[in-house]
Amino acid sequence: MMERIRELPELLPCRVCHEDCAYLEHENGWCCYITCGNCGSSTAFCAYNSEEEMAEAEKNAVRLWNFGKVIAEARLE
Repeated sequence: MMERIRELPELLPCRVCHEDCAYLEHENGWCCYITCGNCGSSTAFCAYNSEEEMAEAEKNAVRLWNFGKVIAEARLE
């Protein structure tokens, strides 16, 4: 699995629950996405095949999150 620490753009608070607890996750070395640690909302998977594509996929996931393009389960309260 490809892992390294790199500087990512700032993540905005979650558009669903408004908490500031989003983080980047990698899924078995083929994709990444942003997810909210509070409500579980997330972006779509951003796939990659190489180290260079991984960096671009991470940036795309951050863009999706910051634009508010998230998948959220409906909350019935």
